[in-house]
Amino acid sequence: MLTEARVILPGAQALLGFQLIVVATRSFDALPAAARLVHAIALILLRHLRILLMAPAAYHRIVCEARTASSSFASASTLVISATLPLALGIGCDVGIVMTEIFHSPMAGAGIAVLVTAGFVTLW
Repeated sequence: MLTEARVILPGAQALLGFQLIVVATRSFDALPAAARLVHAIALILLRHLRILLMAPAAYHRIVCEARTASSSFASASTLVISATLPLALGIGCDVGIVMTEIFHSPMAGAGIAVLVTAGFVTLW
């Protein structure tokens, strides 16, 4: 379980990098205030994702003192599985912003964001 969390974490870190880079672009300044707010929400959601992915290793070190324990595995599994929700919501928020810009329609962006989020939640 710890290995799985460590494998997912670089992807979450890369996603954070992309989210932070976009803020420095001119096109981000041109977004409506609502879209910038949605992006901030996505940043917060993905912060929760990284916390949930990093917590199992710290929990294992503190509670189990490097021993293998079934309770540690259960807790780590719960944390990693619960990390998929903020990931789906965060990606959905950012997809909504992109689709709003592509279609010049907040309703289209929101609808596609809901579909993408629902797809992730369903598949995960």
